[in-house]
Amino acid sequence: MSTEPAMSQRLTRDNLRGVWAAITTPFDDNDRFDEGAFRENIRRLHAAGVHGIYTTDSDGEFYAIEFDEFKQIVRVFADETQRLSFPTQVGVTWCNTQGMLDRLQFAAGCGILGAHVGHPFFMPMTPESYTAFWQDVRRAVPETFALIHYNTPRVHNYQHGPDYAVLAEQVPNLVGSKHVGADVPDFLTLIADTPHLSHFTGEHCFTPFMLLGARGVYSWLTSFNPRYVLDWYNDCLNQRWEQALHRQRRVHAFSQAKRVLAGSGNLHGILNKGMGAVSPFLVGGKSTRRPYLPVSDNLIEQFGRIVEEQFQDLVWAP
Repeated sequence: MSTEPAMSQRLTRDNLRGVWAAITTPFDDNDRFDEGAFRENIRRLHAAGVHGIYTTDSDGEFYAIEFDEFKQIVRVFADETQRLSFPTQVGVTWCNTQGMLDRLQFAAGCGILGAHVGHPFFMPMTPESYTAFWQDVRRAVPETFALIHYNTPRVHNYQHGPDYAVLAEQVPNLVGSKHVGADVPDFLTLIADTPHLSHFTGEHCFTPFMLLGARGVYSWLTSFNPRYVLDWYNDCLNQRWEQALHRQRRVHAFSQAKRVLAGSGNLHGILNKGMGAVSPFLVGGKSTRRPYLPVSDNLIEQFGRIVEEQFQDLVWAP
């Protein structure tokens, strides 16, 4: 009989898998955190059956949230998810170590199970600074708290398979990575060098990377239609590769169409809030934090027409 804990109790290198939903941070008309909308969206994602949920990453606009508000968001997040026994992670990326340690310690103290750790983003770390950074992060939280490296080219010190093999030995509670890249040889090396870690991908290459050893997806599409992503994941698990490839092509086309929301340069949570405004699945507006302005109503209406005409198979239906 397995003694492996459930994901709702602890995240480990062995059990971390599945469809994890990125939840955006809703703001009201006065630019304040909208607790009611946030709680309702957590409940909707839980009811839809996603395996876990995370906040305060790029879709959660981490860069626009100071520590006091981070604490408010995480308190609410922990309260609602623990009532539902819903596995959780938070993003703690910041521009310096102390800001990240403060976020890590607060999240762990609230009972959050793990964190996405992106490297400080203003300038690269030297090898010595990099080693010290991860040791500071490791020591900031209990050994049962899961650390997931947010490996994005938007920050420095991008990691590859051999790097993770070393880091996994130095940081025992590093359980996996959020892999933003799409380089197949790089991903194959990553899996070959660290098969014991739980590497997740995104929708952009979900089918091929699941075939090559990914354990799951950190998903923006769950804000539009979580059932589609769950069915896609199950296709991969059950080796229905033709169906999974069909979904990959459909989501690629959807992502190409979604570029209309980019307008003159919208990215990440700004763009995905605009996408969410077209779907009936979640509540809350498109409001974002300055200096990043929200997607215009005109672009949202334009994208809505594209969805209605071309992507009825991706539309959420209760």
